[in-house]
This record gives sequence, structure tokens and C-alpha cells, in this order.
Amino acid sequence: MSIQGKKEGICRLTGTTLIFISLTLSIIFNYFVLNNLTLYLILILINVLPLILSILLKLELDFITKNSLKFLFTISTIVISLIIVTIFFNSFLKIKFVLIVSSNLLLISCWHFSLSIYKKKKIIFIFSGTGYCILIFILWLANFVSYSFLVLILFPLLLVLIGIMLIMIAEIIMKKKGLLNYI
Repeated sequence: MSIQGKKEGICRLTGTTLIFISLTLSIIFNYFVLNNLTLYLILILINVLPLILSILLKLELDFITKNSLKFLFTISTIVISLIIVTIFFNSFLKIKFVLIVSSNLLLISCWHFSLSIYKKKKIIFIFSGTGYCILIFILWLANFVSYSFLVLILFPLLLVLIGIMLIMIAEIIMKKKGLLNYI
């Protein structure tokens, strides 16, 4: 006897894994795009805190889920404070920094909601994935002169697109088979 939707479940899990790998690579490769150690360390602080919160929320620990709004408020305050610190850098570097931070936060949101069966969360998954792709394309246009940036920016984007497509195709197949209903 086999489990129904086993292949589709594996496709969804593979898709979310690709998105997570892309997120990790994106955070690592951002150093080469920014080329500024101070901004990179601020970027890591800004990205790691929401990522840790997302991972802890996925684990569904009672203390974390009950106090998730407090944690979200605290992390948001820290992120906004760190972004304000970057005011002292030159304007082109600030623009790149804001694009990178925004794209990474959208990618964290995309990864967090990727396996959700709730309609509203699935819409957030789709919009955050689309927003990530648009911001990365804008960042790529800003750094178009260098071919080394091409690989550093477009490889994580390719992984995200493949991951999103795997998840969406698997869910469409599961809906047609009647194995998945959004709540």
C-alpha cells in the first residue's frame, strides 16, 4: 500500500528546501554585492533575526507561538534601528543595501509560508516570491556591468524560481486529485 500524494509531497519539500538554500546562498553572496564589511554585518543581523523567528515558529514551541507578536515587534524594532544606522553611507550603497535587505526579507517570508495550506498565507507566499524576483532583477540591472555579480545574483534567483514552480505544480496536481484543500 502506498501513500497518496507521496511524489507531490516530496516535490513540495524539495521546493521549500531549494528556497531555503537560495536564502542561505543569497545571504552569503550579498557580501560580494555590497563589498562593505560594516553593511554586510548589519545585513546579517537584519536577516538572521527574522529567519530564526521563522524557524522557531515552524517548530511550534508553545512559548514562541504564544509570544510571537512580542518577538515580531522586538525584531521589527531592531531591524528598523539597524536600517537607520545605514543612513551615514553613500546613496548608491544605501540603495543596494535596501534592495538586498528587502529581497532577503521577502525571501524569508516566501520560505516561511511555502508549505502552508491556508489561502491567505499561500497568497503571501506567491507575492513575496514574486517581490523577491522583481527586486533581484532590479538589483541585477544596477550591477549589470559585472559578470561576477550575474552569477551571484541570478543563481539564487534561479533556485527560488525552481522551488516556487515545484511547490505550485505539486499543489495543482494535489488539488486535481482532491488531496489538498486550502483553508
